[in-house]
Amino acid sequence: MNIKKNPKITLIDTDKAPTPPGPFSHASEIDDWVYTSGMGGLLPETGQVISDDVIEQTKQAILNVEEILAASGCTLGDVVKVTLYLTDMADYPRVNEVYEQAFSPHKPARTCVAVSALPVRERMKLDTVARRASR
Repeated sequence: MNIKKNPKITLIDTDKAPTPPGPFSHASEIDDWVYTSGMGGLLPETGQVISDDVIEQTKQAILNVEEILAASGCTLGDVVKVTLYLTDMADYPRVNEVYEQAFSPHKPARTCVAVSALPVRERMKLDTVARRASR
């Protein structure tokens, strides 16, 4: 299979976020739109989950997404959509507390999905779509 690269798409990677555990980039951007890959609470230095605590994982996941967005010239304030993945919906209120602190007063559209499992002991993961202010 021969897939041609679209010259309008820029792939983004940063050493300030954990190395992707598969054949994908931290983010892709086209025009002013930035799409981040799913990011959990992994430490950039080790690629291992910060702890088994969903609060610590959520804080680290948001820090990782902030670094990826920064590499694209964006902030959390530029995010227009978040998809949040939880392995246990009982964690929903606790994750929401951390999420609200990070995104407040900005409240982008969001979907939360219950999943049966995530890699490397992750209890949550999120991906975002952001629109960068014109350069």
